[in-house]
Amino acid sequence: MKKYISLLCIVLFMSCNDAEHSKNIIGDWECSSWINVATGKDNCNNNVTFNFNADETYTSKIQSDNAEGHYKITNGLLYCTPMGKMEIAVEINKLTTDTLAFTMSRSGNKEVMTLVKK
Repeated sequence: MKKYISLLCIVLFMSCNDAEHSKNIIGDWECSSWINVATGKDNCNNNVTFNFNADETYTSKIQSDNAEGHYKITNGLLYCTPMGKMEIAVEINKLTTDTLAFTMSRSGNKEVMTLVKK
């Protein structure tokens, strides 16, 4: 019984956290760092922006690649689905009113991107 109560508490905590994240993510963001963990290289180059809207749509610019689509936050993961493409998920490390940091895998390499609100 204690096991089920613990599981319920975790689920409720994650749901509350997701609701807070959904509120905090809305707005315009720009890259402050994009670190390839294996090499330590920063790929940001001031060429990355995201705009997350309250209606769960987004636009992004990553270097010369522009995208738009839908997003959702579930269980501490940010899911983005660009128009006509497959869903992408990243693990949210930190999401406050002014900082969004997440971990992703690009070509099998762990990368951590940190965005700041404009």
